[in-house]
Amino acid sequence: MPYQTLYRTWRPRRFDEIVGQNHVVRTLENAVQAQRVAHAYLFCGPRGTGKTTMAKVLAKAVNCTGSRRAEPCGQCASCVSVAAGSAVDVLEIDAASNRGVDEVRELRERVKFHPAAGRFKVYIVDEVHMLTNEAFNALLKTLEEPPAHVLFVLATTEPHKVPLTVISRCQRFDFRRIDQPDLVSRLEEVAAQAGLTLESGVPPFIARVADGSLRDALGILDQAAALSGNRITLEDLHSILGTVTGEVLERLVGDLAAGETGAALRVLQEVQAQGKDLRIVARELTDYLRNLLYGAFGAGGASRPDLDRDRLVEFLALFAKAEQEMRFATRPILPLELAVVRAGRPRTGAGEGLRPPEPEKGPELGRVWEEVLAEFRRRKPPAAPWLARAEPVAAGSRKLVLKFRDALAKEKVALPENKVILENILNLYYPGRWQIICVLDETPPKR
Repeated sequence: MPYQTLYRTWRPRRFDEIVGQNHVVRTLENAVQAQRVAHAYLFCGPRGTGKTTMAKVLAKAVNCTGSRRAEPCGQCASCVSVAAGSAVDVLEIDAASNRGVDEVRELRERVKFHPAAGRFKVYIVDEVHMLTNEAFNALLKTLEEPPAHVLFVLATTEPHKVPLTVISRCQRFDFRRIDQPDLVSRLEEVAAQAGLTLESGVPPFIARVADGSLRDALGILDQAAALSGNRITLEDLHSILGTVTGEVLERLVGDLAAGETGAALRVLQEVQAQGKDLRIVARELTDYLRNLLYGAFGAGGASRPDLDRDRLVEFLALFAKAEQEMRFATRPILPLELAVVRAGRPRTGAGEGLRPPEPEKGPELGRVWEEVLAEFRRRKPPAAPWLARAEPVAAGSRKLVLKFRDALAKEKVALPENKVILENILNLYYPGRWQIICVLDETPPKR
């Protein structure tokens, strides 16, 4: 028999096996028990949270002949055929590949026929947001008043793309990301039943990386089992996922806390030489700093005596911004290196909180002004020539005064959208809230 992946082998077959969606389970169980099943449901939520699984369990429950309760028995002919994917009364439709009006018209013709064996003919439409507008319009009437023997279950990860006219005709359920304790518990349960031995720390690590998706978590566990056999270690997971160990993150943050910028940059070079995905490294670093932040404020998590709260907030802001910039950078390591350099700068005095050394006059800002102009030119090309005519004459307390001899240039740069862009760019070099002041220089030029 061909191998089945863990998430397929251990897919829930009953309501009580579904993890992390108690609000949906309880409502549907009560509806089945009281025979108040709606004609159409809309299941929304992130990937891997159980939308299609819930739809299949609901299809079993409404057609089960072996149980008088809401839970399907799992043994009658209807339950067995649904579990095997061979039930003629349960039709799964992938809207991504059947998104046109012709497919929906064909579906409208088929719903007229009564179910072959059970009480309901169940249509499960996955990724329903992929249907075209014409297809949605063709579905509306059938969805509003289907035959009594038809049940629609629409599933989507992007409910904002589903027309309100469709949503209003369905009972909507929002599936939540599965929290880490539930993911850890399910991973341990599956590992025990599959004969896998997990090193301490493996289930929490997988749960954190999976980000609320049980399917992703089981997929990672499956991949690790294929690599290492029946015993899975944290080292195996780091190898598969491209993540770094906690020791590397501690070294990096320790070097920054000590002001050893060169040592921190060498850590980055080592990580890059190992072929790690730097975007994943940046995410791991921000997660590590978040954990320290929680510990610093007494909300759980770890702690470091060499980092105070203000410094932690500063580090987290810098590396969160770097993580965002890396998505669009042609060389992803550059935003990360710049964040390391800024984080490693020594503080100028006690009690300054989040303020890094900031320029008091134009010459300090002048060193980066050309870079600021280049970045502004990249973000707002039409307004860049106007800004190039400005002279930065003062930059104290995060107030930048731009002096113009051209009234039109001053007017263009002073537009709110341009000032916001400029403030954001300045924040890259000197983090904090900036104020841009544009003034007209009416002094006659020197002859």
